[in-house]
Amino acid sequence: MDISWGISEEIGFRRTMEDEHAFYEDPARLFFSAEIYDGHGGRQPAQIAAEMLTPWFLHAWAREREKPLKERRDEADILREAYLAVDAHLVGRRVQAGTCAIQLYLIGERFLAANVGDSRVVIGTGQGEAVLTDDHKPDATAERSRIEALGGSIVTLGVPRVEGILAISRALGDACLKPYVSAEPRIAEGVLGLENDVAVLACDGVWDVLSPGEVIDAARRGRGPRESAEDISRMALDRGSTDNITVIVLDLKKYTSSLKNRKMIIRKVYDRA
Repeated sequence: MDISWGISEEIGFRRTMEDEHAFYEDPARLFFSAEIYDGHGGRQPAQIAAEMLTPWFLHAWAREREKPLKERRDEADILREAYLAVDAHLVGRRVQAGTCAIQLYLIGERFLAANVGDSRVVIGTGQGEAVLTDDHKPDATAERSRIEALGGSIVTLGVPRVEGILAISRALGDACLKPYVSAEPRIAEGVLGLENDVAVLACDGVWDVLSPGEVIDAARRGRGPRESAEDISRMALDRGSTDNITVIVLDLKKYTSSLKNRKMIIRKVYDRA
């Protein structure tokens, strides 16, 4: 598949090395994925999720493709189940830490962008950009309503936190904060277009200090994906980021150059939380 990528990992002043990343590729099924797992409270959940989530999806997807066409579930349903399976595994092992997660799946001309937490996937669109994920913050209206309906609370200690502890409202793991912290992913499904030239995945150490436009501009200016990822990391540190920084830059120009659609289309957003 004509995709080149680069990754840069920089650790801010907190010096907590809790991030993981992963790439998976299955050319026979025209499948490629790039993923970041931003752990909190320990690295174990991020490591487990990076090793488990997409392999679980690929195995279940293969079994689904053995069924008659009219009986098959779509990929978004399978990806949702992969999230919930990883979360159940972490909770079953009584892992008290947790991890945010983002994936960008490319399946031929189609894409799935999924997340829990506040890491983001941003993609270049012509001269601009589009954010394909949604930050899950405790004080967002829908998230606050969900948490309070379950008997939980949002307490502001510097920033709004679930039960005064966690500054995100969705994640994998965090057994001690169930059911308030949800593992339900938000999944955007659509079709790529000729306009999609680059994509950037990064954890909140980048987005706390840089806008999506600044990040995509930096990805376009770089000499290649790795250099662009390193440039974005340095920009975030120069702006004062004190959180973990993991950046993946994908060069999509060759991949999208033969697509029939000029513009990207988001067909559906799945969110059952």
